[in-house]
Amino acid sequence: MNNTNRALNRSVAFVAGLILLAVAALLGLLATQTAIQDAWAPVADTARTTVAGWLRATPLVGTDPDGTAHSWLWIVAVAVLLAVVGLLLSFILRQGRGHSGQLISKNTTDWGATPVDSAVAEQLLQQALGEHPEFLSTRVSTYRVTRDAVLKISVTCRRGTSPTDVVRIVEQALRALDELLGLRILALLQISGGFRVRTSSSTRIR
Repeated sequence: MNNTNRALNRSVAFVAGLILLAVAALLGLLATQTAIQDAWAPVADTARTTVAGWLRATPLVGTDPDGTAHSWLWIVAVAVLLAVVGLLLSFILRQGRGHSGQLISKNTTDWGATPVDSAVAEQLLQQALGEHPEFLSTRVSTYRVTRDAVLKISVTCRRGTSPTDVVRIVEQALRALDELLGLRILALLQISGGFRVRTSSSTRIR
């Protein structure tokens, strides 16, 4: 329920971790193993020669064709680097978006608006659910889906707790919240913990 895909997030983190691990392992081997250093030396020389050839073959207009410091490939490399940095910044800034600090912000009466902070509903629900021994822990957060605020209720249940009982308890707490606010609030229930609960998927109750 945010602006990024969970599978994409994990894939990017996994690939980045593998790359960093491979680089670290290679640097460690180069620093400690003489055989690896001897094998790497010709590879590095070949790479330097190849890159220098590319740079000499792509000079900027009006520059020395034998030089390597004035190749248009440097411009391409900088452009690609800036594009990667821009994508990474966009990816980072998208994290956590979707959370909303306001549950109700529309006009509720003919005389004006009555805004309600998300923390009010979150604390009321957590307090109500915390009184039930069926739950080991509860977490309530608010998200903005299109233009509507949606409460996400995550509960961790004790082993043997019936998912049906969990839904009934949470629905009762939500009805009480609706009566208090005078509005019907959209909600999503996520259940985890316990064998019977782990075999069932997240339940959308509204």
